[in-house]
Amino acid sequence: MHLQIKSKINKEIIHFAEADRVISSKYRTITDQNGTACRKIKLPESLIYKPFGLLRLSRRMLRLDKCNVFPVGDNLVIIRRGLVYFYDNATDQLRVTLQLKNCRNVLHQSINSTPEGYIYFGEYGANTDRTEVPVYCSKDGGRSWINIYTFPAKSIKHIHGCYYDRFTDKIWVCTGDFKDENWLLVADREFKEVHKIGDGQQKFRTCNIIFTEKEVHWLMDSQLEPSYHIILDRKTEQITTGKKFLGPVWYIKELTDGYYLSATTQEIGAGVLDDKVNLYISTDLKEWNILHVFDHDGFPKRYFKFGVIGFADGRQSSKDFYMFFEAVKGFDGKSVTCALTSGK
Repeated sequence: MHLQIKSKINKEIIHFAEADRVISSKYRTITDQNGTACRKIKLPESLIYKPFGLLRLSRRMLRLDKCNVFPVGDNLVIIRRGLVYFYDNATDQLRVTLQLKNCRNVLHQSINSTPEGYIYFGEYGANTDRTEVPVYCSKDGGRSWINIYTFPAKSIKHIHGCYYDRFTDKIWVCTGDFKDENWLLVADREFKEVHKIGDGQQKFRTCNIIFTEKEVHWLMDSQLEPSYHIILDRKTEQITTGKKFLGPVWYIKELTDGYYLSATTQEIGAGVLDDKVNLYISTDLKEWNILHVFDHDGFPKRYFKFGVIGFADGRQSSKDFYMFFEAVKGFDGKSVTCALTSGK
């Protein structure tokens, strides 16, 4: 298979794409395009940061481009610069519903919901003091939040994501980052029954999960040691180690017609085995092959971001899916529509 980039889009992030609806952002403006209807929401910004928001490079350095948008019907849950907002489409009103303790925003794809609409996410921040880390839940479509579970102080750095397992009706929480901090927490919807999987080591450090009927799959997110595809047998909880990747994997995407995509992040560390941002593809969750290779754009990574490929939430097929880029040569701060082709 080959990657066809059909068009570039002047948006920094594509948060969600499904059918005729595409939700994107650039700096602090959210665009919700649904067929011919288009709604733009401008998020608040302090006066001191507004001049830096004018240029991509300063937005990138200060992380002013970063936000999360999670659709709930026609409404939106938005996270930016430590605040959680609820946007009511019917009234065109934006209001703050929660102030985060230790992070500005969370990883993309890491906010998820159950079929009846319970929404979950966990805080993702530097947390140098290793304070307690909360998992939040909304039972009313993002209008209000409760702290449904708390990781004790000194137990983890942060949460990489909360994911709903439709096969068991459980919530899986991924944590990180260093020794004894990497776990998979499996809980019922109320977090009354909690089961930990792992031993705290890098093998259990991941940002995303793929669920199948008999197995649970994740790709390691480790800059400290090589990252592998890890397969957990549901029945026995035995671990199998699969494909070795050329770097840590942050984001993955399951397409509706049988393809899986993932991308290595160009970071700093012994687990980064080349100087590229590699886009991988799989059709069977066994073999992963490099689909396309991108270059980091050369700006200092500690200040101007690692090289990252992200994927939009929502049901998309191999004929039409979305990616967005950070610190990737020729694509930084841009999004693209793509397709998989069999031609040369």
